Amino acid sequence: MGKKKNKSSERIGHLPPQHDFFLNPHLDARFTRCPKCDGKTKLRKKPLLIVIKPAQVISLNKTCRYCADCDLLIAHKDELDELLESACRQLYPQLVGNEYCVFGTLDRKSWREGHHSSSLEDLLDTLHDFKRYLEFEPPRYVWVFEGDD
Repeated sequence: MGKKKNKSSERIGHLPPQHDFFLNPHLDARFTRCPKCDGKTKLRKKPLLIVIKPAQVISLNKTCRYCADCDLLIAHKDELDELLESACRQLYPQLVGNEYCVFGTLDRKSWREGHHSSSLEDLLDTLHDFKRYLEFEPPRYVWVFEGDD
């Protein structure tokens, strides 16, 4: 039988986890409606903590889709790719195009005060891990033309 993992050992942030997270790779789906409950999503600007491989930490204040009923945060990968490419060109040109992972959100007050640019420990003190990472497929529409036989 497998070992049960301790939930706290899986977290890296020191603040309680927030939000389920979906990094939307679909260019043709903007998820203006929640893929879980079909309610309307709102726009929310969140400071995201991102690690670019091999090991560069960056934070970006990114506008995301959010469903309050499901506590689901959705970031569009194509938009995030553009922001990261622009930031990397200025700060870390050797990392342009590298893979990355979004780890969670930073405490907004601490992010505004600049604590995200301090030591790694200070950064982790302000980090909310995501509760879960989710994946969704957009509904596919089938066109039906009347009168075709």
